[in-house]
Amino acid sequence: MIFKRKTSFLLLFILFATALAISVPAQEGKPAENTREKAMREAVDLLDRIELEAPRAHADLVKLREKLQVLYDIPQYADSPGEPEIMYARRTSRNRRIDWTGFYNTLKGLKNDELRQRLQKQISNQRACDYTTARRHVMLEIDNYDHYVECVYTGKVIAVSEMPKTTVMNIEHTWPQSKGATGVAKSDMHHLFPTDPVANSTRSSLPFGMVDRPAWQAGGSECDLKRFEVRKKSRGNTARAIFYFATRYAKTISSSEEEVLRGWHREDPVDANERARNDRVESVQGNRNPFIDRPELVEYISDF
Repeated sequence: MIFKRKTSFLLLFILFATALAISVPAQEGKPAENTREKAMREAVDLLDRIELEAPRAHADLVKLREKLQVLYDIPQYADSPGEPEIMYARRTSRNRRIDWTGFYNTLKGLKNDELRQRLQKQISNQRACDYTTARRHVMLEIDNYDHYVECVYTGKVIAVSEMPKTTVMNIEHTWPQSKGATGVAKSDMHHLFPTDPVANSTRSSLPFGMVDRPAWQAGGSECDLKRFEVRKKSRGNTARAIFYFATRYAKTISSSEEEVLRGWHREDPVDANERARNDRVESVQGNRNPFIDRPELVEYISDF
């Protein structure tokens, strides 16, 4: 009870402090927008730390993040003309896209660690955003097709014109937070996908693998509480998201899981929708998943 009260007071303090920081003009010649963004980042970082210590408060923290977003979107000055710019709608990268074709041509002859290191250097130059903004990008833009969003695991489809409640549709970290998807990686949209909340909690941080005797199943995905088998439609996407994450953040995949993922990668090849999603993520985040652009690169890395 004491911890709960302390957490509540801390959350209220963050909300109040952020509101003040957002409303105060920049000082010492610093641009006002930098002051606002810094306040927002610091507040979101604090919320992330609280969530790690109090995971049961997740639902309330999501709501608080959305309230912070509303405060951020309010114009700094009451007489500012026009509507506030929504963070998730920014598209600054479209004017400075990288020549990826030229980059891929430089990879000829590279294998294993040398190839991974070259890829990592190229894809690490991304623009990071806070997790609240990343969720909005995924739900309202990247995986939103004519105002409908589909669960990556079950195929459940819901109408989405504004952010849905986490009890209706959540966000899956394909690489679990408990295994290293923290900080910048937590908001990396190349491995974030809309997910039914039951499927999301069922998968939890379990490794991917084939299931013989499922304790849970829905829409083609299955789980035996030891591993999680993804439905056929999403297997390749899942594998390539994991390969991307391991390369981008220098993580390792267990040999048993990697063997399954390589099979899924071959079984479910890249399609037009996955390539289009790669484009949409790049337009927001500024980097690409190279294993979608050039699936054959997987074969030149013997061990992720």
